[in-house]
This record gives sequence, C-alpha cells and structure tokens, in this order.
Amino acid sequence: MAVQYETKISKSNLEAIRGQHMTPAEIIAFLEAGALYRSFADVLRAVYPGEDLAERLRSQLAVQAGGALTAKETDAIRKNVANWLKGESVPQNREQLFRIAFALGLDEAAASRILSSASDTGLHYRNPRELIYAFSLRTGLSYRQAQALQQELEPVYGPVVEAAEAERQAQWKTREQAYRERRAEARRLRQARERQGLWAETYQGLEELPPPNFFTQRVYRRFEQVNDQEALRRFFLECAPDLGYLHESAYEKFWRLMRTLQEPDDAILPTGEEEVYPLDRVAEEYFRMHVPLGKNTSRFDYLQKAIKKNWPGATELQKMKSRKIDVSRKAMLLLFLITEDFLFSEDLQFSDRADEAAAWFLPEEDESPRDQLEVVLSKINLFLETYGMNQLDPGTPFDCLVIYALASAYEGEFLSDKFSLALAALFPSAQGEN
Repeated sequence: MAVQYETKISKSNLEAIRGQHMTPAEIIAFLEAGALYRSFADVLRAVYPGEDLAERLRSQLAVQAGGALTAKETDAIRKNVANWLKGESVPQNREQLFRIAFALGLDEAAASRILSSASDTGLHYRNPRELIYAFSLRTGLSYRQAQALQQELEPVYGPVVEAAEAERQAQWKTREQAYRERRAEARRLRQARERQGLWAETYQGLEELPPPNFFTQRVYRRFEQVNDQEALRRFFLECAPDLGYLHESAYEKFWRLMRTLQEPDDAILPTGEEEVYPLDRVAEEYFRMHVPLGKNTSRFDYLQKAIKKNWPGATELQKMKSRKIDVSRKAMLLLFLITEDFLFSEDLQFSDRADEAAAWFLPEEDESPRDQLEVVLSKINLFLETYGMNQLDPGTPFDCLVIYALASAYEGEFLSDKFSLALAALFPSAQGEN
C-alpha cells in the first residue's frame, strides 16, 4: 500500500470506508461529518516543517518578483500566504505552485507533492517547461535562474516539440477518420445483407491497436541521468520529439474508453437508431450521475463543492477528445468506474510496472473484502501512475467516494451504480433536473 495511505488522515478515512458496509446515505454522512481531509496548508507544513514557513514564503516570493514591490503587491503576497496557511484558498495555477516550491527550497519529490496537492498531477516529465523546473530544483537553482534557463533552452526544444505535437494531432485525426470509414462500410454491408434477408453479423468497431506507448516512462528514465546544464541541453536535443504538453497514454486510453460509450456493445445499431452516441448524450447518461448542471455553487456546502469541482461535462469531454486540453484525472477515474476497464485491461503489462502483481492478477473470490479492496486499489493506482496522474488519496473527498465504489467490485454491483447512488444522496436537489 502506498506511503500516503499510512498518514493519519488517509489511514483514518480508508479504515472507515473499508471497515464498514455503508449505504450511499451513510457514506455521504461520514464524508460530511466524520472524515478528515488534507488541506494545502497541511502539505505545506509537511514539506517545510520550519516555524518560519510564513515568513519564508513572503520573503522569497517577493524576491522572485524582482525589483522593489509596491505596497499593494507586498500586501497581495501577505494575503495569499495567510490564506494558504489558514486553508482558505489554494493556488489556482501550476506556475504559482512552482514558485512556492522554489521559495521553500524544495527538492523534486517535495515539489511534486506540492503540485499533486492542488492539481491532477505531480511533475509532468514530458512537459519541457516542467522538466526545466525539475532540473533547477534538482541542482539548486533559484526560480529566476530557472526562468533564465527556460529562455535559453526554449529555442532548442520548442520547434521540435511543436512539430511533434502537430504530427501526433494529425495521426489521431487520421485514425479517427479511418475508424469512421470502417464503420460506414460496415453499416453499408449490414444493411445490404438485411435487404437480402440475411443475418447481419455484429461489427467490431475498434481495430486491433498496438500496445500503448508510455512516453513519460521512457523520458523519465533518460531525464534521471541529467545533472548539469550541458547534459540537459543534450537531453532536449535527443528527446524533444517525445516531449509534449498532454499525457499521451492517458489520451489513448480516454479515446478507447470513450469509443466504448459512444458505440454501445461495439456494434452497428439497428436502422433507425443512432449509430454513435453524441458526446452530450454520453455526458448526460454516463458522466453526470446526479451532479447538478451549471457553474453556480454558492448554495453548496464544502463537500458538494469539492465533488463538483472540475466535473467533466460535454464541453470538457469534447475539448479533451480534440486534444485542446489534457485528459483530466477526474474524467479518467469516472471512465474507469463506468467501464470497469482497469480491472481487466492488459495495458500495464506493456509498462515498466509489469513486474508488479497488481498488473496481472485480480483478487480471488474467497479473499476477504479488505484484501480484495487492497488489490483493486493497487491496480487502479498503477494505472494512474502510468498515466502520469496522482494515486487515489483517501485524504480528499472525491477519492474517498471512488474508494467507496471500488469496495463494491466483488459485491456483485457495478462500480458506477454505487458511485452514482452516493452522488444522488449528496445532491438530492438535482433529482429531476434537466
């Protein structure tokens, strides 16, 4: 079990969830009143336990700004730091999180923990900008020195990364077009057979795809060897074609799983029905799960806001599919619960985690519920790590609900049903909402 599950907060929540057979209403009651949550302030104090934390942040963030600050700018830094440490706000962008990591003089691992606590991922080891920050933290450079290094190396990697991303985008468009053409031909053949009174066999829409390509693993192994600026320059010259700003293996899994939802039973549907579900129908029928529509959360309590935050709707799913934004961790976890693909997928066997038992095995029926849940957790965490995403954290509300659903994996229930019922208990006013 991951180290994070041994912290006081995570261990307490995990024990409560797996130690009791709670109804959906009971799990919501526990999350509202009994659960403990890890705040951004908790993480800051964990990575920098010094008593001068607040002063260190204020002074170093001011140094990063450069030059003499106005009274207004100084006060803004003071208020931000105070709000972070009181748990009243969290930095809203990764650049601010990196500034904090440099201000506290953190190493790569601690910086990644800071990033993970306020976003979907820790350090993204294919993102060239974040690679330079990782190198700078590794070698003790300041934030301003890291910025200068960015400016120096961007001409080295920038054009190559941009061209590689454009090529990957074109490849996905070609794959999508080929897929549509195969389906159109299959539908034509099926209809021709039906007109002749012949049996029309089911069409398997997805082609036999090659094993997933785990770019980040390959890049990270090479980046581990980089310890000086000349080595960093050589790294970019050699590896720039593999770099990018999206998580490629996560996108490929997203594309495949979304196809299974848009084309039920992977078959050509009978004439008169939709052949492919549009994304708005997929979002409503599969993803929404009683979560209210709209962006106004003023009437919601803490738990409702935490669960609804960044909930993927049709617009977000379309942006992910068209590669305008990265696949979110929340969308990936929802897809795992909806399709239960992670339980049976062989993808991990092609990754550098293939030697771990959870990549190959499922729990036995005669194992205890506790042991079954532990194996399921290990398996889904391997997937998340492989896709460059944070492991499940029982110290956060959404992940607690996911773990609650996972506990039903061998109770004869669909994971998404258990999850959806809990959301119905959390958002009772959303019932019947169009």
